Amino acid sequence: MARGGCELGGGGRPLSRLVVVSNRIPTARPASFAGELEVPVGGLASAVLAALRGSRGSLWFGWSGSASGAGLLRPPKRVFFGGVEVVGLDLTATEVADYYHGFCNDALWPLLHCFQGRVNLRIEQEACYRAVQRRFAAALRPLLRPGDLVWVHDYHLFLLAGELRRLGWKGPIGFFLHTPFPPHDIWTLLLDPRGFLEALLDFDLVGFHTRSSLDNYVYCCLRLLGARRKGERLALRGRVQRAGVYPIGIDPREFEPPAERPRGGRRGGELVKVVRGRRLLLGVDRLDYTKGIPERILAFEELIRAHPEWEKKVSLVQIASPSRTAVPQYLEQRRLIESLVGRVNGELSEHDWVPIRYLFRSYPRERLARFYRDADVALVTPLRDGMNLVAKEFVAAQRPEDPCVLVLSRFAGAAEDLPEAVLVNPYVPADTAEGIARALAMPLEERCERHRALLARVLRGTADEWGRRFLADLAAVAAAARGPAAQGLFARLAQG
Repeated sequence: MARGGCELGGGGRPLSRLVVVSNRIPTARPASFAGELEVPVGGLASAVLAALRGSRGSLWFGWSGSASGAGLLRPPKRVFFGGVEVVGLDLTATEVADYYHGFCNDALWPLLHCFQGRVNLRIEQEACYRAVQRRFAAALRPLLRPGDLVWVHDYHLFLLAGELRRLGWKGPIGFFLHTPFPPHDIWTLLLDPRGFLEALLDFDLVGFHTRSSLDNYVYCCLRLLGARRKGERLALRGRVQRAGVYPIGIDPREFEPPAERPRGGRRGGELVKVVRGRRLLLGVDRLDYTKGIPERILAFEELIRAHPEWEKKVSLVQIASPSRTAVPQYLEQRRLIESLVGRVNGELSEHDWVPIRYLFRSYPRERLARFYRDADVALVTPLRDGMNLVAKEFVAAQRPEDPCVLVLSRFAGAAEDLPEAVLVNPYVPADTAEGIARALAMPLEERCERHRALLARVLRGTADEWGRRFLADLAAVAAAARGPAAQGLFARLAQG
């Protein structure tokens, strides 16, 4: 097979090709890792790459990560890795500022997560966002072939299907949103809420992590556009779209405990030694105001004050991975967290006990998996999250005979997927504190029973299964629209 080409079906007929479009794309590893991709951290990139590798000759298109002068725009960069063609488009410095840092991160991100007080809408930034959609479409359209399945990811590219349609693309386009979709009143904060919804309806299939996000989207379409709904389908002025729930997962094999139990058992782990054998609460998050880290620190303080029997017997280790370190809101969040840690430690510490250990750094996956196994209680308490795969990583990493307890925010998408966790309201420190106290006191039999149910869910809903389900449904939509042209890919996807 020619590099980057389609596979051939019977009689030499080309089979459908998968084309993924996202804001972020992987980059080449250093020369010593020739032929491998450096995948950005996060569920989107890892799960998408798994789907691409299952479809030879596939294409991944997105921003290269580079900025160039407005008059020096270079053609898209193309590289090939193990059957996957990666095409990166440069943005201008103005586009990076207004499209990415501006409209995407300063307007859409807080809006989608229901932080309406943080939404900063500027007309010129929305105009730049629209212009980038047109540039993406113009660069991608010549690369598309008849029969391709196009799968677009996340809020950076809400308008891409409409732009591709305007350029004549009539093939199937799917869209998956990795954040929550907000309620109607929050969505209408946008300058053009109707126009954005109409653009989303140009996709043939849209997917969400949770039923609540799907319900919010459908209600917006019914209320603002007058769309009609029948089962999983929405109809408006001749266009029919399928909308569904596709909870993203992880690859559990990357976190499962080794067959051999380490000497000293779980109590001999690296973090356990750091907290000197005390009960260990562990939080692992990207530093973002949606993750609820300040609220978690206040909940820990409430735990110690409301349950003095845990004083000097439990410690919190909070890992916060640096994120958007030059953005003022994130600098403010970092200062707030460090101030809270300092105050709580100053008021509660003893000469032989530091209540909170705060680590502002990232760790590789292998080390995080070991940290997960060290924990007695995992704290995954975002204020709002599309899914939060850290919760599933915690579950996959545990030893079944002695698992930690997962304390999970009811506002994380994972709460729909993992109901056997201890669910709490992160906006109420006393509620989270009581959830932690319950987890710390939970008997082994109940911990094991909950873990068995959680692990079964994580093993069923893997990243591979997520991609397979979405693409099978997109191929089915294509098959219904185009007849036999998509049947080959549909059959392969349906078989997994």
